[in-house]
Amino acid sequence: MKSGLLIDVCPFFLRLITGLGSWVFFSALAFADSPEKDAGNWQQVAPPDYPLERKWVSSHQYPWRTIGRVNLAGRGHCSGILVGDRQVLTSAHCLWNQRNGQWFPAQYITFVAGEEQEAYQAYSNALSYRVADGFSPHTLNQSDSIRYDWAVLTLEHPLGEALGYVKPAAATQIREKQSIFQAGYRADREDVLTVESDCHIARLYDDSRVFSTSCKTLSGDSGGPVLIHHNQQWTLAGIHRGRTDKNQSLVVSINNVRRLITSD
Repeated sequence: MKSGLLIDVCPFFLRLITGLGSWVFFSALAFADSPEKDAGNWQQVAPPDYPLERKWVSSHQYPWRTIGRVNLAGRGHCSGILVGDRQVLTSAHCLWNQRNGQWFPAQYITFVAGEEQEAYQAYSNALSYRVADGFSPHTLNQSDSIRYDWAVLTLEHPLGEALGYVKPAAATQIREKQSIFQAGYRADREDVLTVESDCHIARLYDDSRVFSTSCKTLSGDSGGPVLIHHNQQWTLAGIHRGRTDKNQSLVVSINNVRRLITSD
């Protein structure tokens, strides 16, 4: 388990990094002290003329109820998804306290599944978490480090027993032009789950360990799932990590973490 001190961090932290032949906007946390959003003022958060294709979905239904907010003691959040009865996959950079240079303690991390305004499906504190062996918060601006930006939370309660969880997509499904769904609690509507359905994998990098998509994302989306729906089954293709200068989502492929995810 990683440990550290809990202190404030800067709101709407954005880091500009280079990699993969283009600029990448590294979006970390969406912060709870930001103004309340509604459908009429999304552009307060989104860049001017930013496409808003995302739709609000019901968190009562599968697989949406397996997706939730990874809350950091009320200070901020990322998105995450159940990948086992007690396992949640999210972004490693979300768990790093940029201000004091330490990891957030697991006991301050809560996963709230199916959060929808003041309601939710279930929640659990984290007991521990594992960060990818190759991840370093000090090399986020290096393109060859993107594939390591993932972490798996182990929850106190087996939420997946009641809510279900999403299994990894087959390696053969991680291919260009594959239709996908991008979901998360992004900053322009941070209290409900929104999904973009009309997008696809645009380009593969690093031996299919990283890929870009045509989906549009903002802060708060980090750790949010990229899903594939095929033959009436939902599978997990990866998690959102940042976005390119063309506002395309940059994704850490499930290929990086497949062996670690186990069925409880």
